[in-house]
This record gives sequence, structure tokens and C-alpha cells, in this order.
Amino acid sequence: MKVFWQQCEGQVIDGFPLRQYLGGGEDQAVFLTEYSGETPRRAAIKLMHADPESTESRLGRWRLASQLSHPNLMRLFERGTWQLNKVPLLYVVMEYAEEDLSQVIPERPLTAEETKEVLEPALSALQYLHSSGFVHGHLKPSNFMAVDGGLKISSDCVSQIGAGSLTPADDVWSLGMTLVEVLTQRLPVWNAGDSRDPAVPETIPAEFQEIARHALRRDPRSRWTVAEIQQRLSGRSVRSVGSGKRSSAALATTAFLALALTIVAGTLLIRNREAAPVSSSPVQPPQTQPAQTASAQPAPAPAPPTPVQRTESKPSPLRPAHGEIVQQVLPEVMPRARNSIQGKVATSVRVEVDPSGAVAKATLESTGPSQYFSDLALNAARRWKFAPADGPQVWILKFEFTRAGTKVAPVKSRS
Repeated sequence: MKVFWQQCEGQVIDGFPLRQYLGGGEDQAVFLTEYSGETPRRAAIKLMHADPESTESRLGRWRLASQLSHPNLMRLFERGTWQLNKVPLLYVVMEYAEEDLSQVIPERPLTAEETKEVLEPALSALQYLHSSGFVHGHLKPSNFMAVDGGLKISSDCVSQIGAGSLTPADDVWSLGMTLVEVLTQRLPVWNAGDSRDPAVPETIPAEFQEIARHALRRDPRSRWTVAEIQQRLSGRSVRSVGSGKRSSAALATTAFLALALTIVAGTLLIRNREAAPVSSSPVQPPQTQPAQTASAQPAPAPAPPTPVQRTESKPSPLRPAHGEIVQQVLPEVMPRARNSIQGKVATSVRVEVDPSGAVAKATLESTGPSQYFSDLALNAARRWKFAPADGPQVWILKFEFTRAGTKVAPVKSRS
């Protein structure tokens, strides 16, 4: 059946061209496509065989998921049914991801800092789902994705709480399994017939040990909630619930407390593929785990990625001679992409600034030789801030990328 999917490349599904086969398994496949919504953009289209008994249910779940909105949750654009070579199919069009976490951990474990920066946005998205009455149900490394320099978790598999047997506590269990896996490159070992909790390796950092232990309680009512994990991750102590069973009412109440927490933006820093600085994020097919391990997610298939060290890209105050620029943002470049530079890569962005000092519009003035670096510059330019003025302004931001770093020269335009 995989041959069938590969032969679909170049065809059109309900107006969506299948530009490139990105990967998949026997029952599903993902292709690069184009979505012409408010702004034309690259997107991913997931195809799967239509089952008459579950088609309406799945389309309904996708419809509900498409109405969810959170900065760390993958957006769903379109869904529907189609026949290709007389084969009935379901499709869903979603955001395009450059990378996923399952392509990193076969190469190396994440550092403590990277793990925290993965957990923070993922927890924020999970808290939003749970408080909105949804459960993810399929947390695993391949569903932690890098989109436009930030981390998002998949949304095409979410379902309403009560529509099945899954609960928020199941998401917490899967999160605990994923946490141990990203830090050790292995799933916790335990026996499904054993009443004891899975053993958490002593080698992982103390704060993550505590989170993993409380996430991997065999009794779902004794597991920490997402809000409590957020609390511990921020450095605050969590009131122990002991060995007593947490009532379902208390579990629901705690879930809503996270609405008062500050949502922390995070970035998943992972390598780019060999083919290009920005590449696709294929969906990993399900795999069977050994009898000695158990998880709500399959272990990712090994891939030959290249090690990467994280670099920060945060807004930084800038005080030029005339005080006209309040904040500049430098693009975050994946190390593999930076190492591919020969000499320098230059691109310019024209920003139109409103009287309040905010960027109202940003467009590429010159694209340079690489669309990847041009997109980085464009996204960074949109986050600049300028001093308030009597009227609109126009600035040209000249970005220069080299192996040694990134520079930007802001020039105020008279036009």
C-alpha cells in the first residue's frame, strides 16, 4: 500500500495538489501541498483510507479540532472525502512543520534546558485542550512539531472528553513517557501486569524526575494534572496528594486553574534535514513496543540526523543614537542551516510602521539567494518596535547572515 501512496504524488485532492510525498505507512500518508486561505502558504495534507463506519465521526472530530485556537496547537484548515483511482479517502489539510521531535531523540537526548523549552509550550497547549473539554490522546515525540521557529503539538487526533475512554490523565501519562524518552532516548521499563509504577531513571535532572514520577502513577487519580506540572516546572512546589485517590471533581477543578497561569512561549530547536534548511515533518507509522515497555505512543523510527546546539532568538532592547528603535529581534537560525552558508547571505525587509511604533506591514525588499533566510528575516522584522511618531514611517532592515552570526542594519527610508 505504501507504493500506492507514493504513486499519488503529483495528483490533486479536492483542489489540493500533492506536491511531494513526505512519508506515512500502510493506512495513511502525508504530502506537501498548498493552502490558499487568507495568505497562500505551504501546508501538509494527510490522507487515509475511508472507513464507512467511522468516516462521519472522524470528520466531525476534525471539524471540532479546526475550531480550536492556541499558539502551540497545530491549525487544521480543511477536511473532507475524496476518491483517488477509485480508492475512497479521507483528507485533512494542516499547518506545515519543518521537523518533529522523533527525528532528534534517536541522535541524542535533549538537554535540561531544551526539555523545559519543549515542555512549556506543550503544557500550555494541553491545558487549553483540557479546559476546553478535549483530550489529545496520542502524545508521542512525532507529534511535537517545529512550526515557524516555535513548538506545536498535533491536533488532528484530538477528541472530546467523554466521547471515548480517554481522559486528561491519559495525556499526562503519555507526557511522562515522552519526558523520560527525550531525556534518556529510552522509554521507562515496566511490566503491565505489575502494580508498581514505572521506574524513572535516577540519571535525569531532579525536577524532571519528580514530574515523571507523578505523571506515571498507575492510578490515574493520583497523577499530577497539567496545571500541577506547570507549577513544578516553574520552580514552585506542588502540594502532595499522597497516596489517596483524587476525585474526578477535584481533577476537573484543577484543570481550570491553569487558565490563570501565564502562557510561556517555547521553541523546539531541532536540526534541519539534509535536503534543505526547511523540510517536512512526516507522520510516523505506528510501531509495536517490546512487551517490557509500555507507552501511549510508539517509539520513533531511527533517523540519521545531525547534532545541533541551540541558539537563542529573543527580543532585545536597542537604543540607537536617535532613540527611534525600541526593540529589535534577530532571527533564530538552525545551526545546520548556518553551517551551509558560504560567505554571507543578505536580504532586506521593508517595514511600514504606524504612528504607535508597531510594524503594520513587512515585505521583502530583496530576497537574496535563499528563501529560508528571507523568511527568517521577514518573521523577525514583524516583531520590531519603534518609538511613537507623528505619522507613519518606513524602515529598511538589512539582514546579513554568516557562519559567525547575524547582523542587521536598520535604515530609515524617506519613501
